[in-house]
Amino acid sequence: MRSRIFILAALLVCGTELACVGSLHAGLFSPAGFKLATGTLAALSATPGAISFQATNPSFGLVSGSSPGSITWTSVNLLARPNWTLSLQAGSTSFVGCPTIPVSAIQVSCGTTSVSGVGTGTGACGGSFPLSTTVQQIAGGAQGIGANSYSVSLNFTLAESWRYVASSACTVTITYFVDAP
Repeated sequence: MRSRIFILAALLVCGTELACVGSLHAGLFSPAGFKLATGTLAALSATPGAISFQATNPSFGLVSGSSPGSITWTSVNLLARPNWTLSLQAGSTSFVGCPTIPVSAIQVSCGTTSVSGVGTGTGACGGSFPLSTTVQQIAGGAQGIGANSYSVSLNFTLAESWRYVASSACTVTITYFVDAP
């Protein structure tokens, strides 16, 4: 039986205490009243928009996603800032179209982090974990003073099992959270 399972990416970024940018709405708001902005986040991207798994034989065990996920953004800070974090969560406990497959069948791991630019930012991967509806941190590091570009590569694997009955297409939405205060 061939089935295709997709992970759809959504992106939510909060930082500078003045702006939150979502993939569906790019508005500005002030969650804690007006504060002086000492840094900015820009060029937010989560690619690819969908990752698929070719689940063809449950005897194979783990199935790698069609490609790694990549989350990138830039940050310009005028002052030293606290650490940044990248977290994610699933939008539901099971796949849409395949309610017998829990999202915990997807294992998430951080492949690499990189920070480049004139600033002094750093990045490091966290441990791997099963996907869930709980927000879980996958990477983090120090924000530097100046301009930096951040990139985090994520790997997704599906624990294919005989007990999971899939239709022709199953999807789950993942929301990424970049916190760079």
